[in-house]
Amino acid sequence: MDKRRLPKSAHAPDLSTEQKILAAARQEFSERGMDGARMQAIANRAGVNKALLHYYFRSKDKLFEIIIRDLVSAIWRLIHADLKAQPKAPDLRSVVRSLVSSYISMMSQHPEIPLILVRQLLTRDKNVRVIARSIIAEIGDAPGRIFTAFAREAKSGRIKKVDPVQLIMNIMGMVIVTFLSQPIAEIVKQETGFGITYDEKFYKARIDFITDMVFDGIAIKERAS
Repeated sequence: MDKRRLPKSAHAPDLSTEQKILAAARQEFSERGMDGARMQAIANRAGVNKALLHYYFRSKDKLFEIIIRDLVSAIWRLIHADLKAQPKAPDLRSVVRSLVSSYISMMSQHPEIPLILVRQLLTRDKNVRVIARSIIAEIGDAPGRIFTAFAREAKSGRIKKVDPVQLIMNIMGMVIVTFLSQPIAEIVKQETGFGITYDEKFYKARIDFITDMVFDGIAIKERAS
């Protein structure tokens, strides 16, 4: 992965009070969920008093909303930057790789985020709307460009005419499971000495694998003459 694409906070050794609170909140939400998380526990993790926590973020709901908004915004900034740097009509492989790379790059810096998202989606609580609103506010024209690239490739006969929504769901499933499986993969490695090391080499290989798998499944292969 290109370190230049990661948020500055991923490399900054000295975190501000606000950054410490956000990091502590992400960890608390991932372990206990929105309902189980407590502001006092977040304050303890961050090493600040509870009054300061409320001064910065007012409430637990507001803190959760900011965490989700910042994550979604950061991911889509990466996607938009990649799409903007590509030709006006990028090929679908490049678009898919941009999508996969942006999500994996960001989530590798905050592996607790997938746990928060999945927990909230499974419980179907009110904060699912926060997630949805954040996505809608940040995606801009990226989905349109993705579907346009898909339609262009399908029309040209280079890929199969599959449901693009199903395709996106499969891509996101492969991205998310990368991080949901991390605790088990790490235990297996500790117990057996074999398995996955979650490092830059692995993430790059994962991006390549998902991108290739998508196209192995939808590409129309030329018949040998």
